[in-house]
Amino acid sequence: MLTLQGVGVVLAGTVLAEVGDIKRFENVNHFASYCGAAPVERGSGKNTRWCVSVGGNRQLNRVLHLMALTRLRCDERTKTFVTKKEQEGKTKRAALRALKTHLARELYRTLQASHMGGPIPALS
Repeated sequence: MLTLQGVGVVLAGTVLAEVGDIKRFENVNHFASYCGAAPVERGSGKNTRWCVSVGGNRQLNRVLHLMALTRLRCDERTKTFVTKKEQEGKTKRAALRALKTHLARELYRTLQASHMGGPIPALS
């Protein structure tokens, strides 16, 4: 897990302590929902919008937030991702939420690969 950019010893320990056994999550969407990074539909009538769930594990959400901030500062691909989302009409906060969802999926794949003993999946 320390190979992921933006994850240090403290954040890796937090993730391992909060997640426990990765097998308890059926798929990546359940993991993202547990982290509080999965988008949920809010609104009524004709008004529909997507927001991040206010539920979920706040400690894992904090880890994702710190990963996102670190990558925004240091990683060109992340800067490009956020810029692309902003050009699509999203606000800076909405782009950051999309990035956190992406990071939750990457974290799940890494945890699953390390649990299986296989190679760490390439960054997408």
